[in-house]
Amino acid sequence: MQHHATSQPVSSSSPLEFLWLELTNRCNLQCTHCYSSSSPYSGELDVLTAGDYIRLLNESYELGCRQVQFIGGEPTLNKALPSLIEHASNIGYEFIEVFTNLLHLSDELISLFQKHRIAVATSFYSRNSLTHDSITKSPGSFNRTTTNIRKVLSAGVGLRVGIVEMEENSGELEATMHYLNALGITDIGHDHVRGFGRAQPGEKCSMENLCGRCAEGVLAIGPDGVVAPCIMSKSWPVGSILGNALEDVVGSETLSLVRQQIAQATSNNAFCQPDCGPNNKECMPECGPSRQCPPCGPNAGQKCEPNRNCSP
Repeated sequence: MQHHATSQPVSSSSPLEFLWLELTNRCNLQCTHCYSSSSPYSGELDVLTAGDYIRLLNESYELGCRQVQFIGGEPTLNKALPSLIEHASNIGYEFIEVFTNLLHLSDELISLFQKHRIAVATSFYSRNSLTHDSITKSPGSFNRTTTNIRKVLSAGVGLRVGIVEMEENSGELEATMHYLNALGITDIGHDHVRGFGRAQPGEKCSMENLCGRCAEGVLAIGPDGVVAPCIMSKSWPVGSILGNALEDVVGSETLSLVRQQIAQATSNNAFCQPDCGPNNKECMPECGPSRQCPPCGPNAGQKCEPNRNCSP
């Protein structure tokens, strides 16, 4: 029997539980499906400074937020990442995650992950190196990411890996999951590609491609200072932190309206049900599949868990 979430009013004043901070729009890969259309040359809108990010960490903490993910683009390209991790940990964030492609990973950063019990997340596309590299548009990325996966695991750092299914890797999901299992990874999720960014070039994005907790309790802030309801919803900005306090954006009528629109648009998404409705309190902030999704997709038979984050 198919269950459907009911569309209920979503308040902009709901507690801020999870924050995505995009540290740059630059990336050393050019993945075919990238939701933010990142590349090595896409950092022209990176205007936030380290001081701005410190302020955002402070303000979101004061609003009750205790979970943050540093993402991009590729967050390790921002030299401020180590200091931001230190600050978030020192002021009391309970869950800190870095979503990285693991193309480059210094020993210093690994030590910082260990010191502050930082979680790491990455994407992986195929056990076939040619397929993986064709998706990232970076020859050798399969070997470099695999090497650093082993490095993270050997350091005892928590790692989750997401597989995004698309035309290029169609039919390879099971084999890729087995490959990752053999590397020692137990937290593996998968989702189908979403119609945002390069995955849907030249076409208007649809709110119906969103689901899960995008409608409540979460916010994403880009390197240009623009605020979106969640990491995948950049097409529906709700304000800017440039010259404004985060509290003002969180309490704005614009955010309230867009959240209600998202809740309505996603209320009957078959691939988001039954665990990924916009008002599912048990799913904070991520619903399946297998606890890995952008921002929430088919559950693949596993229960949503707290303290997890949606990711691209």
